[in-house]
Amino acid sequence: MKRALLTLALALAAAPAFCAEDAVLKAMTDEMKRTISRLKMDSLDKPYFVSYYVLDSSETALSAVFGALKEDSFNAARHAAAELRVGTPALDNSWYVGQDFNGFEPANLLLNEEDGYDAIRFSLWSMTDDVYKKALEKHSQKKAYQKKKNITELYGDLAPAGQESYFGDRKVVPALDTAAWRAHVKDLSAIFRKYPKVQWSQVRFTYTPRVVRFVNSEGTSYRYWWDKVNLEIRASIQDKTGLKLSDEKALAWRSLQEVPSYEALAAETEVFAREMSDLAEPSPAEVYLGPVLFEGQAAAEFLNQLFVGNISFARQPWADQEDWMKYYINAGELTKKLGMRVLPAFMDVSDDPSRESFGGTGLIGGYPIDNEGVIPVPLQLVKEGKLVNFYMGRAPVKEFRASNGHGRGFVTEFATPRPGNVFFTSKPEKRVPQAELKKKLLAAAADSGLDYAVIVRRVDGEASRKSDALLAGPVLAYRVSVKDGSEKVIGGSDWAGVTFRALRDIMLVSDKDQVYNYFQPGPFYYNRGFVPASIVAPDALLVQEMELKPTEAKPDRQPYLPHPYFAK
Repeated sequence: MKRALLTLALALAAAPAFCAEDAVLKAMTDEMKRTISRLKMDSLDKPYFVSYYVLDSSETALSAVFGALKEDSFNAARHAAAELRVGTPALDNSWYVGQDFNGFEPANLLLNEEDGYDAIRFSLWSMTDDVYKKALEKHSQKKAYQKKKNITELYGDLAPAGQESYFGDRKVVPALDTAAWRAHVKDLSAIFRKYPKVQWSQVRFTYTPRVVRFVNSEGTSYRYWWDKVNLEIRASIQDKTGLKLSDEKALAWRSLQEVPSYEALAAETEVFAREMSDLAEPSPAEVYLGPVLFEGQAAAEFLNQLFVGNISFARQPWADQEDWMKYYINAGELTKKLGMRVLPAFMDVSDDPSRESFGGTGLIGGYPIDNEGVIPVPLQLVKEGKLVNFYMGRAPVKEFRASNGHGRGFVTEFATPRPGNVFFTSKPEKRVPQAELKKKLLAAAADSGLDYAVIVRRVDGEASRKSDALLAGPVLAYRVSVKDGSEKVIGGSDWAGVTFRALRDIMLVSDKDQVYNYFQPGPFYYNRGFVPASIVAPDALLVQEMELKPTEAKPDRQPYLPHPYFAK
C-alpha cells in the first residue's frame, strides 16, 4: 500500500498538467525575482544573474544475479541547483576554481517532494544566501588571479541569449509493469547459468520518469519531461592467464514503449554472455601494427571518444594550481583545430537535438531546450572532413561568442557544451557491405606483409578510459587470419600511441547505419554527471593503421574452488 501511494504521489508531482498552477515553478519564479531585485550585501555587488534548476525524478530499480532477484527498490527525489553571478557578463565569478577544487559545482540540495510553495521558497532562499556569499568571494579571488597572471585576452563569461519560454507536459506518466520486469530481470540473469567461465554477472533494469524546471533572471523559463529507461548487463571473467576482465552492455531507450520484446533482450544477453565466455580462452596478445576494423559498439565508441568528446567542453576553468586541472578530464582538444581536416574528406557530421528517432529507433539524445535555456537548432559540425563548428554553451571562447544550444549537464555540475543527436554521413562510394569491409581489411593486412588483421567489436566505455588516453582499450578484439579469415579472440591488450590521426585514417565505412544510445560523462572527475546522447553512424569502420600491445595489467590467481553451481 505504501509503495502504491508513493508511486501515485510521484506521478501527480511529475505531471504538472493535473494542477491549475505549478506550485514548484511559481516558488522558483517568485524567489528568483526577489533575489535579483533585493539581494545585496552592504556595499558589495548585487547579483546580475540568477537561475534555478529543479529536477523531479522517481526510479524503480530491479536487479538480479544468476536467476535470483537482488534489488527491488523505488525512490523519489526532487533536486534543485542554483547559479548566481556577480560582477558583469564580461567578468564574473564563474569558471574559476579557486582554493576548493572539488567544490567546483553549482549549489544543489534535495527539496521537499511535496509541492509546498512556502517550503520550496524557504529551501531556495537558504541555498541562494549561501551561494551569494561564495560568489562574492570567488569574484574577488578571480579578479586577483587575473591580475596576478596578467591575463588580458578575455572573451567574457556569459554570452547574451534570448528570452525563451517552453512548456511541454503530459497528462499521464506511463505505468511500469513491475511484476513482469521482475520476472524478465531474473530470467535474463539466469542465462549466465549456461556459461561456467563467467565468474560474475548481473542484470539491472531502471525506469526513471523525470520532469525538469528552469527559471532565470533574464525571463527564460521552461518545463519538460523525459524518461530514462535502462538495461545494464554486466559480467566479469578471468582468462587462463589469471587476467581479470569486466564489461557491460548498456541499453537505453526514450520510453517504455520503445523497449524491445523479452525475446530480443534475451538474444542480446545471450550474445554478450557468449562473448564474455570466449574471453576466458584467448590467443596471446602481441604487438600489432596494421589495419583495424571496428564493428558495432566499438565503431560508435571510436567516433564518440576520439571525435564527439573532443568537440565538447571547449572552455576550461581557471585554477590556482595547474596540476589540479588533471581532474578536469575532458578538454575539447579538437576545438583547437577549427577549419582543419579532422575526419576523412568523404565524411560530414551534424547534430540535431530535435530528432526523436532514426530508422524506427528512438534517439535518447534529443531535447527541446538546453540546461541554460537556449533552444538548439541543427548544427553542422564537419563538412567534407573539415571541422566547421563545435558545441557551445553560454560561456564564450575565442572562436565563438554565442551559444548554439548545447549547454548540458546534470544537477550536480555546471552546464558545459555537449552533444545531443550526432549524425555521421559518408559519400556513397566509400560505403560498402560489411562482408566487403572484411575482405578489404584482410587485403590491407596482406599488403603490409601481415599474417593476420584485427577486428574490434567492443571497447571500454568513455568513463573507463585512462586520463592520458584518447581511446579506451579494447575489450573484445579478434585476430583474423589473412589465409582463411578465421577469427580468434585476443587476450588482454591495449592501444599504443593513439592520436587524432586515427580519425583521418578511416578508409571505408559500412553501408548500414546503427543507432548508439549512451550517456556521456561530464568533464570534471569529482562531480561528473551523465547526459543522454545518441550517435547515428556506420556500424563498421575500417581504419588504415593502429597499434595494439599486450596489456600492462597484472594477472591474479585463479579461484581455489570452482563456481559452486558448476561444481555440482
